[in-house]
Amino acid sequence: MKKWDLIIIVFLIVISLIPGGFILLNKNKHYDQTYAEIMVSGKLYKKVSLSSHKGNETFQIKTDLGYNTIKVENNSISIIDADCRDKTCIKEGTISIPGQTIACLPHKLVVQIKGSNKSNVDIIAN
Repeated sequence: MKKWDLIIIVFLIVISLIPGGFILLNKNKHYDQTYAEIMVSGKLYKKVSLSSHKGNETFQIKTDLGYNTIKVENNSISIIDADCRDKTCIKEGTISIPGQTIACLPHKLVVQIKGSNKSNVDIIAN
């Protein structure tokens, strides 16, 4: 193996690890509030607060393409029933961490967890 072959291999390994580092940094980031955005056909259908949600809530989204039943339980959300063929959205399970996503492509439905921080900035003016 030549010197440049080794340099290229090491470079490619380092480059391939960079996205994983960003994912780990974002995963460990603490948010004051978490919420789920439910998008249908690229438009916001509903925003559900997860950090302040207590108990269980189940609701159904019906479109011309089909239906999805969504369950919100404490700080998490999942799709528990759908009439799509592959049921991949159901198999995704429960999500609760900002950045996680469930998608039902046949129904053009996306559930994404997002987080926000309250800004407590004091401004001192002279």
